[in-house]
Amino acid sequence: MPPDRGYEILEHTADVGLRAWGPGPSDVFEQAAFGLVAIMGRGSGRPTRREVIEIEAPDEIALLVDWLSEVLFLFDARAFVPMEIDVKVEPWKLYAALEGGDADSFVQTGPAVKAVTYHDAALTRTSDGYEARVYLDV
Repeated sequence: MPPDRGYEILEHTADVGLRAWGPGPSDVFEQAAFGLVAIMGRGSGRPTRREVIEIEAPDEIALLVDWLSEVLFLFDARAFVPMEIDVKVEPWKLYAALEGGDADSFVQTGPAVKAVTYHDAALTRTSDGYEARVYLDV
């Protein structure tokens, strides 16, 4: 039996897939963000910065893609490496507080993620909670 929340990296021919799961949608979105960062590498040290995000989208798949795209934007454009993530998901709305560090606190061990795609993106209810799948352009 897998843990009640987490993520795993999925094999794919051209991109990198990510599967995240948890008891509720908020947990899944948190784990997906942790997985996105883990694909590229890992942060170190203590959080020194805070970012707050609010997103609205027309459906839960768009919310997932927009959320991960925003995390990627913070990473690429603002040199922000999320280390602690607190997400609250309501129908088609997301509120998140992220604690993290600067780019110098990041060790790149994997490929750079260029974009979050809609290809095979899914958010489903399972017998154990919720699960999301998304593919990333690397």
